Amino acid sequence: MEIDAIAIDIEARFWNRVNKTSDRECWQWIGNTQHQGYGRMQINRKTVLAHRLAYMLSVGSIPDGNVIDHLCKNKQCVNPKHLEAVTPKTNTIRYQNSRKHISIQD
Repeated sequence: MEIDAIAIDIEARFWNRVNKTSDRECWQWIGNTQHQGYGRMQINRKTVLAHRLAYMLSVGSIPDGNVIDHLCKNKQCVNPKHLEAVTPKTNTIRYQNSRKHISIQD
């Protein structure tokens, strides 16, 4: 199998595990997940996180030293419009700020 055919197969396998809705809504990963709740997929016997792969397939490579932040705070979302490459520090600050706004209601 040629490299291009392998890349197309990986992309097809990936998007077959996504419940796409409108561009504004979360696209839920319906494949396997890891214990923290993030989607995951095996590629060449290596586990790849679904949101990272969605970003790479749709936007491009992830800059060195960056992580992918879910702007929607939904760990299973793979909508590229909800994903942003940021520094780990920025990701942590955003997470902490989002936790401050959560209220417990009966």
